[in-house]
Amino acid sequence: MLPREHYLKQPFQGLHALHNQEALSSAQARLVKKHGTLIVALLNNDVLNPTLADMRTVKVISQKNAPTNPIEQAWLKYDALITEQKTKHRLKRSA
Repeated sequence: MLPREHYLKQPFQGLHALHNQEALSSAQARLVKKHGTLIVALLNNDVLNPTLADMRTVKVISQKNAPTNPIEQAWLKYDALITEQKTKHRLKRSA
């Protein structure tokens, strides 16, 4: 476990896995790149000192709350695009 500041300093590399990066606005892509590593660490329960906002973000991502800020909205859109991409890939392989 590391402090949240450590994760905020790490750029998120998961955007490279997204084939259709144009589906995210430039602002959304920046937010995912800046906060993605922290969000993944939060979801893995690896953050030493999560804030109340961090815990709220986890609830939003686990679909217990509605998104209320641009970070949450950008992450949900990114996650939906990744899920769609994986589904299409599975369908192509099974065809």
